Amino acid sequence: MRVENRKQEGDLKVSDELTHNGSVSGTTTVTSGGYLILNGVVGQDLILEKDSKVEMFGTVTGNIYNRGGELVIHGTVEGALYKNAGTIMIYPESKIKGKIY
Repeated sequence: MRVENRKQEGDLKVSDELTHNGSVSGTTTVTSGGYLILNGVVGQDLILEKDSKVEMFGTVTGNIYNRGGELVIHGTVEGALYKNAGTIMIYPESKIKGKIY
């Protein structure tokens, strides 16, 4: 698994296995087969495509769109959570400030 400890300007696309400990100023998209462990901050939206996986310990400032991935939330979602497909597990220590659709 690749580990990044940096500030990413713009959008980030994850198609492999990544632990991200920094921040992303744009939208983060996890594509099919991608696996993201987020310990940092996503400045806009987080998108999970079909057959992707995200373990979120950090913060997503925008919305989360699950389009068929596996999402585990331990952190904070400032926006809304949209479950179009896939699975979502929300742990008790999580904070979802927007609505869940």
